[in-house]
Amino acid sequence: MKVCKLFFFFSIISNGLFCQQNLKENFTPLKSVGVLPEIFTQNVRNIIKTEITELNKGKENDKALKTIYLTEANYEIEKIIKSGNTLINDEITKYLNKLKDVVLSNDAALKNKLNIFTLKSTVVNAYSYDKGFIFFDVGLIAQAETEAQLAYILCHEISHYTKHHNIQGYVKNKKLEKEVYEGKNESDVLIEKCQYSKEHESEADLEGFKLFETTNYNYTQAQKAFDVLQYAHLPFELTEFKKTFLETENLKFPVGYFLKDVSSIRNNADDDDTKSTHPNTAKRKVAISELIKARSNAGRVDNATSETEFKYIRDLARFESCRLYLKNRDYPNALYAAYILREKYPDNQFLAEVISKCLYAITMYKKGDLRYGSDSYMDEGILSYTKVESFPQQIYHLIEKMPENEWAVVALNYTYRAHKKFPADSLLNNLSDSLFKVMSRTPWGIVDFVRFSKKADTIKVVKDTIVPKSKTELIANLQKENSFKNYDTAYYKDAFVDLFMNDKEFTKKFPTAGPTSSQSSGFSDYRPRSYTSAKSMKKGTRFKEMEKVSKVITLEPFYVIIDKNENELTNFEADEKQEILINTINSCASKQNFELVTLDPGLLTSSDVDKMNDYSVINDWMYERFDAHENTYGAVPIFSIDEIKKITSKYGTTHILKTGIGFIKGKKKYTVFYAAIYDLRTNKMVYLKQEVFRGKPNKDLINAKVYQMFYELKNG
Repeated sequence: MKVCKLFFFFSIISNGLFCQQNLKENFTPLKSVGVLPEIFTQNVRNIIKTEITELNKGKENDKALKTIYLTEANYEIEKIIKSGNTLINDEITKYLNKLKDVVLSNDAALKNKLNIFTLKSTVVNAYSYDKGFIFFDVGLIAQAETEAQLAYILCHEISHYTKHHNIQGYVKNKKLEKEVYEGKNESDVLIEKCQYSKEHESEADLEGFKLFETTNYNYTQAQKAFDVLQYAHLPFELTEFKKTFLETENLKFPVGYFLKDVSSIRNNADDDDTKSTHPNTAKRKVAISELIKARSNAGRVDNATSETEFKYIRDLARFESCRLYLKNRDYPNALYAAYILREKYPDNQFLAEVISKCLYAITMYKKGDLRYGSDSYMDEGILSYTKVESFPQQIYHLIEKMPENEWAVVALNYTYRAHKKFPADSLLNNLSDSLFKVMSRTPWGIVDFVRFSKKADTIKVVKDTIVPKSKTELIANLQKENSFKNYDTAYYKDAFVDLFMNDKEFTKKFPTAGPTSSQSSGFSDYRPRSYTSAKSMKKGTRFKEMEKVSKVITLEPFYVIIDKNENELTNFEADEKQEILINTINSCASKQNFELVTLDPGLLTSSDVDKMNDYSVINDWMYERFDAHENTYGAVPIFSIDEIKKITSKYGTTHILKTGIGFIKGKKKYTVFYAAIYDLRTNKMVYLKQEVFRGKPNKDLINAKVYQMFYELKNG
């Protein structure tokens, strides 16, 4: 639990109590709190109908296109809001709204029209919609150098809203797309689209600066904000990655594993922006610098609240970024981010977990147990170090050069010591146990790491001398000879010397020998058990040895309509059909006394913020799991989520149901019924049904398939 502290006296006077995490010790992933805003509970169809009615009352041009825009924009906003990635009333979002109060201190009417939220994303960006919704990515907060930079970006996004750039851009693009059908060159149309978008961006830059000027923020920070965007592809700080980070007294890496010099950072400020939606940063900085020249910067500040609060909020975003990198299975970036934060917070437990997870995942990647597919977030896998800039290049080089079994040694060495530092941390304990199993899959056993010599000048590994008969004898000999230092060309051989000598738990768990037939695929509970691949099953079948299930957490069922005619009413139709599907699911479950726990963001009330958080946890779990490419050992572990046990305990089931209908319109119509049950505890898929039918998804067919699904689950 986090202890609520007083932030600083002056902050308390102006802002009330500030509940601050103790980052020196740990970090709790960001959560929504309080009451859900109205947009989370409204029926999107009703909103759209109201807005279209208002549109038709006026004398607007392009009403047909704007009607389609209102439909698509509202559904897009709903998708973002109810994705589980949008934060409400958390510390970062509250902070951003304080910046809104500063920026719009003289315009209460505009301030009340805007809604600012934080998105759990490592992307370095902010977005605005004509409906008054502005979203800031966690990645942008993590990269900012000052509060003033965030304030200028906010001013920029507010200008997009006040100038109605979103709807204007939509209408313009649709008209240009029509010209393609009339014979215009697609490349020319793309350039025109980009040029129009760049004009809007330039206007938002200048109009945003006018708003920024009404504040007391440092003018130069507006210009520096473009540097943040220019180098968004780099980590939030550039710090030399030293090999001593993963070294211990008895584990020193060979020089060849680290680059003598890392690559320089490419200056992309003046890149060709012909086919880009934004002007290049060089042009944008020049335009702002011309405005700054004519103004005095005297007395203007980098932080209107306090530098301490800004840096704390930024650190929260950086910690959250570590978790989001794990969710994306971007382990090099997660490791580097944790490395940076560890310099400031050396005793933070969360960082020890992140680093341990990364080392374990990289070991699995090197051993071929963790792979990336074409649908993965990182579809090319971990990049070659030659494609990486600056200090992070050392991590990628180390991953590329160090052999798989040595990664197992490094991962176990770090993780076990982290486990001893935080003995109550069950996750670190499970990770280290898993790595002991990984060691059993290497060619090495304890005999390869425990060595002794009878004389100080006689340097031998244990295999070249008399080999003791048992594990305990090996340890005893090591303890007798601890005054002699052994040298070996294998740098990792002494990695565990102190642990073998002083730690009974480590000695007991370490494998005596290399792999055996019974150990070759063994992993501890942290690694999920293998299961029959869905790809190997016939469509429409279920798992042969399926366990009986009588209670599940059901997520929002999907209803997807693929219309080749691109009918703009498809969203409405799918929305209405989805509601019918939800009623069918509830009815069929009730008839069979099958218990459902519904975590559907479309059915939340204003007081259901806890359910929104729970949905977010499971949604992140699903995202990471589906990103993984299956392998011979089954699904890879879920690294970004440590709260699944709380969820399963809270709702009394370890099973989640993902189901839905797909309807393909065209000359030939097809209906697809899909249902899958996952076990959150073991990371197994325990049930799969996917069937394809000719024709429309009629009511009787859907009712029969849903009823059959619950019958099969309950009866095994």
